[in-house]
Amino acid sequence: MKLSSKQFLKKYDEKALNIAFVGMSNIGKSATARRLAKSHKFKLIEVDKLIWERLGHDNMEDFADWQGHPYEEGYAEREQLSIEMENHATEKAMDSTKGNSILDTTGSVIYTDPALRRKIKENCYVVHIKAETSDLERLKWDYFDNPKPLIWGRHYRQKAGLTDRENVFESYPKLLMSRAKEYAAMADTTVTSRFVLDPDLTDEDLFLALKPSR
Repeated sequence: MKLSSKQFLKKYDEKALNIAFVGMSNIGKSATARRLAKSHKFKLIEVDKLIWERLGHDNMEDFADWQGHPYEEGYAEREQLSIEMENHATEKAMDSTKGNSILDTTGSVIYTDPALRRKIKENCYVVHIKAETSDLERLKWDYFDNPKPLIWGRHYRQKAGLTDRENVFESYPKLLMSRAKEYAAMADTTVTSRFVLDPDLTDEDLFLALKPSR
């Protein structure tokens, strides 16, 4: 949704501003969404939560355990099912965007149906929380230490002589580079993970940094 700075603030004042966060898993989307939901009274809609509830799970860890890792048996089938459930959950989430709302998408929103991605762009002001080179090591380790479901598609490759974990670490940069282009194509504006997770950043400065510059 293309907005000017004036239109962005006007929509917020009129309680008609829908913001969607896109970006990699563990990049700071949920933390930023929850922060703004609390400080600026946005309705928070978490797509991951809608999916895990549909699966009958209670939390993100259970969802991640169900989907598993790309080197595990049956992963490809669970990955495809996860995308199908994400299409349904994201469509349901879009129907819930009433008043000032924040849509906290999953990292795999770029794999949803093209028509659904167009709907997000048409109805939401899309903010890409960008991963920088300095985030790469943290994100690789977070894949195991702070597990969230991750769609690998064709980006996971097994190399002889490497452990499963080493293959994940070897494949992750390619996944990150590929996704960055897709997120950027969806976005109306981009902020870095380092910026949104800065502990010295005020709530108001965070909010104002999202709006268009003109």
